[in-house]
Amino acid sequence: MSGPTFRVPEQLLLPWSPQKCISVSRVAEMLDCSHDTVSRMIEEGALQAYRLRVRSPWRVYYDSVLDYLDRMHSTAGLDPRYQR
Repeated sequence: MSGPTFRVPEQLLLPWSPQKCISVSRVAEMLDCSHDTVSRMIEEGALQAYRLRVRSPWRVYYDSVLDYLDRMHSTAGLDPRYQR
């Protein structure tokens, strides 16, 4: 008879990967803008995100935030801000 098995701590029972997706509030904090601005950027296609259901909150792909920051910095002629 074997004992109970436990989950690895990183293996959360979430439908998204917490290492790869972040909340709109966190994106707004990173970009120093409002929640509404981030939602507008998602709807315009500047950021990639998804919802689990129609009225659920957005989950933003972290890589799309980094890509957006790279685009904005290159447009302004600045060095990349975040290292991958």
